[in-house]
Amino acid sequence: MGWQKRMQTCSLSPKLAEEIVKSAEEHAADETYIEYEFVHAGENFVACLSGALYLPAKKALLVADLHLEKGSAFARLGQFLPPYDTQRTLTQLAADIEHFAPQTVICLGDSFHDTEAPQRMNAHVAKTLLQMTGQRQWIWITGNHDPVVSGAMGGEVRDIVTLDAPGKVITLCHEPQGSLEAGQATAAGLEICGHLHPVARIPRFGRVLRRKCYLLSKDRIIMPAYGAYTGGLELDDDAFKPYLAVGAKLLAIGNQALAMHDASVSVPRRKR
Repeated sequence: MGWQKRMQTCSLSPKLAEEIVKSAEEHAADETYIEYEFVHAGENFVACLSGALYLPAKKALLVADLHLEKGSAFARLGQFLPPYDTQRTLTQLAADIEHFAPQTVICLGDSFHDTEAPQRMNAHVAKTLLQMTGQRQWIWITGNHDPVVSGAMGGEVRDIVTLDAPGKVITLCHEPQGSLEAGQATAAGLEICGHLHPVARIPRFGRVLRRKCYLLSKDRIIMPAYGAYTGGLELDDDAFKPYLAVGAKLLAIGNQALAMHDASVSVPRRKR
């Protein structure tokens, strides 16, 4: 019960919860909002520092791996992280929504750290999330952490979403799909997914900078993890081998800029 007592003493006040959207709007109105426009597989995209991805042609905002309530999940195991990760993640998401004004928000899986996360969420923050999902079309794609998404959070729940585009179909999912890994994809398909939390190691001025990134291969975009408490997996991990063919690119997220590189620029970790 110790973790529950601690969580209660750290809960948000109604006033603070109500200020989430207000602070997001102020952030979005800032002229320093940084984004990066690029074309991949014939489609136009806009990326931003948060790790969100906007598809102008579909007026859709994509985010992956929010892992809401990861802090409270760790608290249940006795590791007491500050219980404000959900608030921080939703504040950033509200800012991105205010900036792009999408018709649709699509969350590419692992939006919740586990299936019980909605029940642990602070009531005032949960109310804010429900207001966000009720203001536009909102789609939760299921992930390995949240194979079941509570209807109490609003929005629609799907396993996969497909979008029609000129000459191709865009598939939105959580984990990279096997058919594309096996080399069966053609120019008629583009997949956008999450799950792997890509991180690049970029050498600069005698140092190596570890940065979240979007990984772009011929027929796929792997999104960076969006959540405040999400970690990352380096591109030298075996999990990325199928996606690092010649021509693969990475869009690295810096503190005040995004930069496109050939994926080969990422240096491996030192072997111990």
